[in-house]
Amino acid sequence: MKITVIGGGPGGLYFSILTKKALPHCQIDLYERNKADDSFGFGVVFSDETLSEFLTKDPKSY
Repeated sequence: MKITVIGGGPGGLYFSILTKKALPHCQIDLYERNKADDSFGFGVVFSDETLSEFLTKDPKSY
């Protein structure tokens, strides 16, 4: 199976991590329009419930 992810923001990256863990045989291609060293000053706030899910699904990246 091949999966293409458009956008390397927090959602695209986390989706890719969890999908690769769940389906290691899949090929995941992630496309981002910006350069790797581009930086944007945005913040992300997650609810306690979301953080709990992060910890459960992928403790290493938590």
